Amino acid sequence: MFRPTKPEDWEPYRELITHLYTCMKLKDVMEEMQNNHHFKATEKQYKTQIKKWNLDTKYTKASEYIAMIKIQRLREAENPPKQTRFALRGRPVDPKDITRFEKRALKKGMIKEEDLNDGNIEEIEELAYDTPTEEIDYSAYAAYTYYPDASTSDYDPYADYQY
Repeated sequence: MFRPTKPEDWEPYRELITHLYTCMKLKDVMEEMQNNHHFKATEKQYKTQIKKWNLDTKYTKASEYIAMIKIQRLREAENPPKQTRFALRGRPVDPKDITRFEKRALKKGMIKEEDLNDGNIEEIEELAYDTPTEEIDYSAYAAYTYYPDASTSDYDPYADYQY
């Protein structure tokens, strides 16, 4: 069993880990690497490398949600009010996800109502928004949030991997 101790120990596995992480959850990647490649690292080590390799784009961060909420509120306050649709890293963001985050963050005290109306919006590089011209069916984008279950017999994490 190989245990990485230096950053350069990760480089031979970078392409494989990158590929696996795009279609699997971190726990499944760790299990796959340990069982099939005899590579064992802690969750913290994986997270450090994922961040270093800029792979931490799979999930929407709190700061990104907060920026979307602030933009949305500013546009709703315009005359006439504007609806807003968002795309983050080229993927549409379901308005229900933004609303859910806002409710949870306010309830848990992560954010305060007055902070959302202060007009200070953090610049998020890969965040785009516009006014929708028609109703969007976000269920069509559900595939972006689906990660195959590695326990099924027909699952092959290497199907698209180029050796």
